[in-house]
Amino acid sequence: MRPRAVLAALLVALLQTGAIAAIIANRAVHIAYGREIVLDVVPVDPRDLLRGDYVRLGYPISRLTGDIVEFPEHPYKDMPIFVTLEHQGKPGEEKWVAVAASAVRPSLAESDSKIVLRGRFQWSWSHRDRRTGENRQGMSIRYGIETYFVPESTGRDLEKLTRKGAVKTIVSVDRNGKAAIKGIIVEGVRHEESLL
Repeated sequence: MRPRAVLAALLVALLQTGAIAAIIANRAVHIAYGREIVLDVVPVDPRDLLRGDYVRLGYPISRLTGDIVEFPEHPYKDMPIFVTLEHQGKPGEEKWVAVAASAVRPSLAESDSKIVLRGRFQWSWSHRDRRTGENRQGMSIRYGIETYFVPESTGRDLEKLTRKGAVKTIVSVDRNGKAAIKGIIVEGVRHEESLL
């Protein structure tokens, strides 16, 4: 084999290894230094909940109604949306509720009771309320925390617990509002995700 070909192959292997190491290091820094919050999990359509070795997770903050949403003029799929969450639980209780959403990042001072998550617009809806006759609208948002990998053959059990409201997600949020799953809480027991 020519020395140039060997050098080129080594360089390609080094670049690929470096790229994978950078992804792992970036996630480790995000989880280690991001702000931790705990989110309630809601069941997702059971036909889509379990696919292989991961579970799809839904959140109350993923479907927002028009009373808290400042709708962008021309929304498009995957458009950045900034959702302000407010801690509304009792002391020692983790309960984060969406209180505002906009395509413009709010100038929010960091506090223990509020945090901003960066999500992506998926779709909007509109319907007439049968009781009031008013038009109601809302939007669906993805945060990149909708998939959780589980050990083989445990997904169905986790699905059942999700339906009972016994599952919460531990999320790390960086200073830009990007969220990453740090682990889950199942029936009050914390299970942190391994980075490797």
